[in-house]
Amino acid sequence: MHVFIITQYFPPEIGAAASRWGDFAKILSDKNHKVTILCESPHYPNSTYFPGYNNHWVSVEKRHHNFTIIRSKAFASNRKSFIKKITHYLVFMMSAITNVKNVKNYDLIIISSPPLFTGVIGLFIKKFYKKEFWLDIRDLWPDSVLALNQLKSGRVFKYGKSLERMIYKNAKGFIFPVPAFKDYLSKFPSDISSKPMIELMNGVSKNFINQANNVNAKNKKFTVLYSGNMGLAQDLKTIIKAANLLSKYEIFFEIIGQGVCKTEIVNLAKNQEIKVRFYDSKPRKELIKSIMKSSICLVPLKDKKLFNYALPSKMFEYMACGKPVIIGVDGEAKKVLKKSGGGIFVKPEDPVMLSKAILTYFNNDEKLLEHGTNGMSYVTKNLEKEVLVSNLIEEVQKHS
Repeated sequence: MHVFIITQYFPPEIGAAASRWGDFAKILSDKNHKVTILCESPHYPNSTYFPGYNNHWVSVEKRHHNFTIIRSKAFASNRKSFIKKITHYLVFMMSAITNVKNVKNYDLIIISSPPLFTGVIGLFIKKFYKKEFWLDIRDLWPDSVLALNQLKSGRVFKYGKSLERMIYKNAKGFIFPVPAFKDYLSKFPSDISSKPMIELMNGVSKNFINQANNVNAKNKKFTVLYSGNMGLAQDLKTIIKAANLLSKYEIFFEIIGQGVCKTEIVNLAKNQEIKVRFYDSKPRKELIKSIMKSSICLVPLKDKKLFNYALPSKMFEYMACGKPVIIGVDGEAKKVLKKSGGGIFVKPEDPVMLSKAILTYFNNDEKLLEHGTNGMSYVTKNLEKEVLVSNLIEEVQKHS
């Protein structure tokens, strides 16, 4: 099968969006499927292009005989303003459309969103090439943008909802990483809700697990780790407040990542006598080392109703490393955590509850080991990406 995947973000960029199809594409290729990726020139998260990559309108990179990456023009900026964000998305959309070639050769077309504008590429393919596409919905746009106050419920939001419905209506079916997305899609009219739906959770690859197992993880300090985006969705202020409540204990905090809120969080920490260190985003291999040397890991999101649909992929990576997870995310993530027995749930934006959960592990080595072992067992049994990819192909073929 020749699989064509369109995703704005792709390795060597880091983050959940890039690693989702970076890992799945490699696994598809390893399973002897032919894979073509259409993505942007890599520049996230530093807004500067990675060494060795240009930002031409198009450049082609062949990994091996059945794995090709087509990189399209990108607009690299810190994207702090709404205009810059929209420009970033539109530049990729337009350059990608012009770089869609040989569509008739593809057996399966997958378009990953957000940004929602990648779905417009699917509309173009369907109209001019008469080929169907599956829409991979990683996040619910424009609803999540509204929830984070990046957009007001006015004309622009209504345009976004209209675009969402148009793209959904034209997709052959839907792929999504969160089981609850099925409930969201079922609320649409039957021309959308009756389409095929395939659950493809982010999971963890065997390669990730093998790398984790090869790390020398000795660390005498009790370390609490957060890694990932430091944006509007993440509840990092609560981590700093909890660290302040725990300042008299030998508990150390590490926060790894970048984002629009990093400066604010660093400044907040400076004004308090707490044991916290900040690091820039790390490559996957270095990040695994940091996770393995930590004692427990955190997954905090803001207290927003829409985040009941969220299932952060870092949660599975932490579990795969044998680390107990404290999550401040209700809904779907809470359900998975309970099923796995791999950690403790705390109410979002509750520093007192978070500090008590951290102390639970600090004072109880048995529980620390038990929850870490439970999480690792759950991920390896249920969420290996190699198995998830095989299930995806099987499900897609049922609807071909």
